[in-house]
Amino acid sequence: MSQKNNTERSIAERLDADPGRMSAFATVTERWRLDAGLTPIDGEAWQAGVPFGADAVQALFGGAIVNSSEQRPALHPRLRAPDADLPDAFRASRHRMLDLADRLHRGATPIRDLVHVGIGGSDLGPRLVVDVLDPSDSAVRVHWRSTLDHRGLERLLSDLDPLQTGLVVASKSFGTRETRLQAEAVRGWMGETWAERTWAATARVDRARDWGLAEDHVLAFDPGIGGRFSLWSPVGVSAAARIGRARFEALLNGAHRADDVVQRTPSASLAGRLATAIDQLTRVHGFSTLGIVSYAPGLRRLAEYLQQLVMESLGKRTTPEGEPAPGPSSPLIFGGVGTDLQHAVFQAVHQGRQRHPMLLLGERPGDDDPHGFGVEQAANLLGQARTLALGRTDDDPQKTLPGGNPVLMLWARPLDEVALGELLAHFEHAVFLLGRAWNLNPFDQWGVEEGKRQADAFRTVLQTASDPRDAQFQALIDWLRG
Repeated sequence: MSQKNNTERSIAERLDADPGRMSAFATVTERWRLDAGLTPIDGEAWQAGVPFGADAVQALFGGAIVNSSEQRPALHPRLRAPDADLPDAFRASRHRMLDLADRLHRGATPIRDLVHVGIGGSDLGPRLVVDVLDPSDSAVRVHWRSTLDHRGLERLLSDLDPLQTGLVVASKSFGTRETRLQAEAVRGWMGETWAERTWAATARVDRARDWGLAEDHVLAFDPGIGGRFSLWSPVGVSAAARIGRARFEALLNGAHRADDVVQRTPSASLAGRLATAIDQLTRVHGFSTLGIVSYAPGLRRLAEYLQQLVMESLGKRTTPEGEPAPGPSSPLIFGGVGTDLQHAVFQAVHQGRQRHPMLLLGERPGDDDPHGFGVEQAANLLGQARTLALGRTDDDPQKTLPGGNPVLMLWARPLDEVALGELLAHFEHAVFLLGRAWNLNPFDQWGVEEGKRQADAFRTVLQTASDPRDAQFQALIDWLRG
């Protein structure tokens, strides 16, 4: 799809023609402000919102089957509900997880280091929460392990005491090979009493039990909770151990606030506005990328988190009925920390031949800013937003910046536990609304599953010296075998 209405002139002319555009395209809540005025999105389209279907939200919150390929509901919103509204199994699971996290946080166990092994949704969400909210008052340090890196693991373990180290194995299926391999390596290093200091966060209690864990060391959650939506489940135990029970409960409260708003006014909610922006930029204006750039340093991992949440959910080419999807799906997400990217990626965005929509995140400067860092971050965000969207003219063509990059700005005030919970839940709901609007199932990931199946086949070839199934790979396999 060609890019349309995405030049400097389009955005600039819209601003010139409508002096109130920035206000009209602002969505303001108690803790967040989204500004979409620096985009080519039409005012009527912005107000209309994304066409997700009137029954979609009711189906999600009502526990209906919304994951059609696996015939499952998506139950992650229940994890954020108040205790009084929880089914018994969900309430018991929450309290077991938070009780354990509280003991670890307070130092009521011998554990002083906690190795959290997980990948994808079992790593990205909890790690992001700690980045944003860690007050450094916990009795335990948390060490995150996702990638298979034996040197990195050996360096980590060489600095730890095995008798004062705990292990959390976070895996919905308890079958993810990268997670199991690392967990087994840590288990072997911990010694004979490893099971006393190890817990599994999983939907497969049977597999955790077969691995050697007692029932009371398995933090179970419902299989209707998808991996990339599992932060709120026992997968978040390590984050809760680091930030403390009260802060994690405030995070859940923030997410529940978002759930409540989305149920009442889905189109006008922050989730609805984010969904509308992505829908318009992707399907109407033809952009295939979206930069997620944080000028709030705590959100440095948000781009990674959204790469999984958005791209794994919406990176589909067929509808649930098996028909070709009638348009592009997920944008390719890139990003990182704002002031760092200004010295790298931004040059290509400012003066390269392609235009790229950008979502810039910041935090309103607070009173406790002794070094002026908060003001500097906000000033850089505003300066980059203006330049990315509107550009700069110069007599020297080499110094001319064409602009035309649509810019969304999302500001926190302040970025606390409740605000973070709201933000992450609104992004989850935005993905759900887009899935409905685009007629895609955002709760399966068959591309991921096929990649794992192919890896199993090649593992057998590499370990047994058998011939690869595809002769084209023979020379490469021979080289890998040495």
